[in-house]
Amino acid sequence: MTGQRNNTSGQMEQQINEIEAHGLAAKGRKELIRHLEGKPLQRGQAIMGKCYDCMGYYSDGKLDCLIPACPLYSFMPYRGQVGD
Repeated sequence: MTGQRNNTSGQMEQQINEIEAHGLAAKGRKELIRHLEGKPLQRGQAIMGKCYDCMGYYSDGKLDCLIPACPLYSFMPYRGQVGD
């Protein structure tokens, strides 16, 4: 079990590095990093972090995900924002 924890910890560290290198400064970024560091989040922070993760760190911009079937869609921070 310890090997799995270390591997997961390494994966989380790698994801933090990826976010810091390529992730857009957007709502949910600091929350996702905080989660990956093992720090507690409130419900709203967790939702913002999940949207940031699901949207690929908003690498295409701060846009609506256009997935109304998602149970978190009503909380999506950039809902209604469409690109050109």
